[in-house]
Amino acid sequence: MSARKWSGALLALLFIGVPTTVTSQQHSHHHQPQHQHEQTQYMCPMHPQIVSEQPGTCPICGMDLELQGGTQHQQEVWVSGAMQQNLAIQTEPVQIETLRPQLTSVAQIQWNGNSAHHIHSRAAGWIEKLHVRSEGTQVTLGQPLYEIYSRELVVAQQDLLQAIRSNASQTLIHDAKLRLQLLGFAPQLIAALERDQTIRYRVPVYANHAGVVTAMNIAQGMYVEPGVAIMSINEIDPYWVIADVPEQYADWFLSGAPVQLDLPAAGVHQYDTVIDYIYPQLDPQARTQRVRILLPHPQGNSQVLVGMQVQATLFGAPREQVLTVPRSSLLITGHENRVIVKTAAETFAQRQVQVGHIVGERAEILQGLHPGEQVVVAGQFLLDSEATLLQARFGSTAQEAPHAHAHH
Repeated sequence: MSARKWSGALLALLFIGVPTTVTSQQHSHHHQPQHQHEQTQYMCPMHPQIVSEQPGTCPICGMDLELQGGTQHQQEVWVSGAMQQNLAIQTEPVQIETLRPQLTSVAQIQWNGNSAHHIHSRAAGWIEKLHVRSEGTQVTLGQPLYEIYSRELVVAQQDLLQAIRSNASQTLIHDAKLRLQLLGFAPQLIAALERDQTIRYRVPVYANHAGVVTAMNIAQGMYVEPGVAIMSINEIDPYWVIADVPEQYADWFLSGAPVQLDLPAAGVHQYDTVIDYIYPQLDPQARTQRVRILLPHPQGNSQVLVGMQVQATLFGAPREQVLTVPRSSLLITGHENRVIVKTAAETFAQRQVQVGHIVGERAEILQGLHPGEQVVVAGQFLLDSEATLLQARFGSTAQEAPHAHAHH
């Protein structure tokens, strides 16, 4: 049945035998209440509880009060108390309360990009022995990674020994040691060279960081040069957890906001952490913004793995003293949002509203309602349909009247 067929005897068709008590209020009727004009009111856009009949400024924030109404016509639907019970129409008051935005998102564990280390040979030569052979190998600080033969390293060792044996100045000895260090010769090897005065032809290279090998670009016996990245090591503490926040919620969260992580498969339950960084760009396809969260590596727990999905609950800053209605009261269309307001004991009217944040079952109202007004939360679709039809009918009649008068 089309929406237009509900007009007039709309509710009588639903309940056979129940007297029709739904009518419209376009002209004055002595037996029906009238609410066709709203009093002009000014309201603070940031503190909707501040309402005045005169223009001025908000005593709380100092912003100019905005005009909320004026003498304007509105179509009302009249429904008797008995019919309201039959239709199970329910209302709830517009409230002032504190909203606590939160969003639950499925995030993914990634390597900490700030803790990635690339291993390069400082001198050209041949990899004589690999101690680490594959990606995924966990290494410790000071662990040998590979051994290299490099003619440049051999010559640098010879220069240091010659300076020591010839009783050269401390400046020359210092320069010879510094050259070896800059070529990747470990400090403990320099100390051993001074002590033993024995040249090493296969020079071991040690890990300067603990972590996991995430890239392996060489094999044993290869010739390498300083420009070649031999391997990459990522530290594992902390991990990065990357969550995607939909565009409409992007302004809810700031860096440092609290987050709760859940990863039952790895024994992580309601772990409290914070947002570490919010990426400044938006994904053009998914229309989401990336948020980076820190997850310290659980000591002794190797079940947390890069690539795992984790449930992240993000908490935004509380929005205090805002005007709210139940989410169920909203009638959301493609070009506007509206609610059905109970204007008197037996009358209802459409009201356009500007919606802010929607948190759970509560919706923030930025404009269009005042504290204490009653909005319909059950049965509002029938009332909205009838009010829309009445508005279309009487609106077209009003537009035709001037033309008809012009012909006389």
